[in-house]
Amino acid sequence: MSLINDMLRDIEAKRPDDPARQNLQREIRSLPAARTGRPSWLLPALLGGLALAGVAFWLANGQWLPPVGNEATPAPAPAVAPVAAVSAPAAANLTVDGKKEPNSESDLRLAPNLTNLPMPAAPVLTVPDPIVPAPAPVVAKPEAAPAPAPVAAAPAVPAGPIKIEKSPVMATPRDRADAEFRRAENALAAGRQAEALDGLRAALKQDPGYVQPRQLLLRQLLEQRKIDEAMSVLQDGLELQPAQTGWAMSLARLQLEQNDVAAADKTLARSQVYAEASADYAGFQGHLKSRLGANRAAVTHYQRATRLAPNEGRWWLGLGLAQEADGKVPEAKDALRRAIATGTLSIELSAVAEQHLR
Repeated sequence: MSLINDMLRDIEAKRPDDPARQNLQREIRSLPAARTGRPSWLLPALLGGLALAGVAFWLANGQWLPPVGNEATPAPAPAVAPVAAVSAPAAANLTVDGKKEPNSESDLRLAPNLTNLPMPAAPVLTVPDPIVPAPAPVVAKPEAAPAPAPVAAAPAVPAGPIKIEKSPVMATPRDRADAEFRRAENALAAGRQAEALDGLRAALKQDPGYVQPRQLLLRQLLEQRKIDEAMSVLQDGLELQPAQTGWAMSLARLQLEQNDVAAADKTLARSQVYAEASADYAGFQGHLKSRLGANRAAVTHYQRATRLAPNEGRWWLGLGLAQEADGKVPEAKDALRRAIATGTLSIELSAVAEQHLR
């Protein structure tokens, strides 16, 4: 401000009679009484500020603005006029013609700085992502902190290839019996009869209920005419499985060959409940009853056989002979005629039927 005062003093000294100065002096109004303690240079500062404001107004109307700072491009104009930054008391001191009448030292200092206000930055149109406030960290007291849970140690993994150990599975009796049976079959195919029999016996020792080895052993024993051992094998099998009616008939025939008719009859009677639908089984039973002299029981078994196999001549012949022995001659002749009519009798049996018809 001292520089401005000096300039004003030089102007007044050099051009005392300048009419412009005289006009300027007429425009200067008297100020109210200075406040106590106001500096003496207030009036020159006011005059300098008015002069600078006039120069700035002329420059603004001439569409020319001095560059501000070192910026390459001007900043966009603010949306709100800079005059909004002026305080309310200063705005109240404007005169009717638009000129501001300063009334304090702060107004004089604010006016020259209005042209140098910084430009606000352009508004940001993009909507930023919402900021989620992070939860406040919970600081646990050292003494109240819980003890860490024990972590189970992971099983150690061997570095090399994994070896899977296979534990042998204990073979069941059927498995061992099946292995012996296969070896016996191979030996039998190779012609080793004795080895095959030993293998079949070993298979039955491992699993007595194994049907296939017992059946093959019986066949081999009968072919070799080992009757006693075959009968023993049949009896053992029937003790375990009485429903094997074929074994019962085989054992009964062997017993009949040895003239043990009563044993054969008992053998068939033991498995009769499993052979109610077998005509051969009933006819065999009728034959054994006739050998034992039980003609009426023989008639019953032969009648069951003829019902199951009406076209079988043997059972009609047996029925006629049993009825004749029981004293029923007319029924016997009728059964003998039907036996011959079937045409299934051998020559010897046909001769027997015709002989009894005479």
